[in-house]
Amino acid sequence: MSEIAIFRQLADNDRQPIANIPLMDFLKLNERIMELIDGEKFDAAEAELHQAKLQASNAADHQALDHVLSLLVTLSSVKQPPDLSKAEAYCLERERVIGTGYAKAQYAMTLYWAMDDPARTVTKAREAIAASRHEGDDKTVYQSFGLLGLALLDLHRDDEAIRVLDQIHKMVAERRRIVVGDETLFLERMLAQTKHMKTTTTIQGLAKTLSPVCPDAAFKARLQKLTDA
Repeated sequence: MSEIAIFRQLADNDRQPIANIPLMDFLKLNERIMELIDGEKFDAAEAELHQAKLQASNAADHQALDHVLSLLVTLSSVKQPPDLSKAEAYCLERERVIGTGYAKAQYAMTLYWAMDDPARTVTKAREAIAASRHEGDDKTVYQSFGLLGLALLDLHRDDEAIRVLDQIHKMVAERRRIVVGDETLFLERMLAQTKHMKTTTTIQGLAKTLSPVCPDAAFKARLQKLTDA
């Protein structure tokens, strides 16, 4: 999955009814910003988002501000050239204003995918897991475990990555509310480098369980390939 696809998915995940603003208005804002990004009209996209940010701030609407800040993170990360200092500043502001586990998870994703900083990703992903568990947000916990595993593999902290695999296996066994597909890249990379039959068996078993219920055709095919590896 490309970097822009990762951040586009993040923006899509943030679509939700906002306080006094209809959902459709935010769908239109997402579509408008993505259209400007696709057309490489980055300055125009930033200007529109700053106007929306000002309106949300003046209205003291933290949910709307959260949504706009998420889009600003996306824009700053994928524009050419990327403005990673701005992306991180918006992540910090979003974390301060909202403070949810999902805000921390997006920060971790920005550190990993945009800033290529696996060490800081590990710290922030663990913060996201702790906050999301407290909130009862299993989807963000699961997503953050997948990201944490990738960062640990990059750092050659393989024993810790195996413990992450065990946590993913536990969540699947407990039938937690998760988004199947968030674990796929971690499972692929783990299988490619493991020398332990137990780890291989665990990954194949997870893939066999998850592939039939994966709603995304591309991820489903990748999970099926892991089953037969």
